[in-house]
Amino acid sequence: MPDSTAPDRPRRRSLFALLGHLARLFTGRAHEVEVQGRTTADTPNPVPRELAWDDIPLQLPSDGVGPIFHRRYRVDIAGASHDAEGLMGLVKRDVAAFSPPELANFKKSRGVPGEMAVGDKYDITILGPWNGSVRVSDVGPTSFTLVTLEGHPEAGQIRFEMLPHPERQDDLRFQIQSWARSRDMLVSLSYNEVGVGKEVQKNVWITFCERVVEASGGRQVGEIDLLTEERKFEGEVMPLG
Repeated sequence: MPDSTAPDRPRRRSLFALLGHLARLFTGRAHEVEVQGRTTADTPNPVPRELAWDDIPLQLPSDGVGPIFHRRYRVDIAGASHDAEGLMGLVKRDVAAFSPPELANFKKSRGVPGEMAVGDKYDITILGPWNGSVRVSDVGPTSFTLVTLEGHPEAGQIRFEMLPHPERQDDLRFQIQSWARSRDMLVSLSYNEVGVGKEVQKNVWITFCERVVEASGGRQVGEIDLLTEERKFEGEVMPLG
């Protein structure tokens, strides 16, 4: 006899997963530091000029409002069964597998499945009232960069990098860095003043880091470090190359 509840099971699993993520939003899963002003020398990559006027225009920091936030998520990995290029290859092959779909569901809408190239596009279903799309603006053996497109709740870019550890031979360091402003005042209020959007975003990228560690076959060393710099916006910080 057919199980009449079968169609509901995926929905129930999704609901339970969402409740689990919501329960973790305000729990300490990372060492977090928030500062005013610039404390690092990190800068965003130039964006290839030919990407600016594709089917959907880019949404750069100059299109946003309020301060620009530089956020850096960093996790160290020991005993990985992949080298930096191999592990980043897994991420580039299936970005969606590393993001919690209940909070930010990536779907590739342009480009070859299982590969990543400049100009590829991902549509993201985001928990809350705003969704968005991003375009790949840079791809290297151990890194890639996504730039926000018109309509995304943020205006800026996010870069993913797999690096050799600066002090421990054979260890890896995975980091995510973003430079972005809010798209408009309503998004700014939700993300930065009310804070719910900020916590959801934080959960997405912490989970992403945790899943990279899992995929590595190694183990996490220490805590995930999260640095947030709130900088005054002083003009275009993401030039077209």
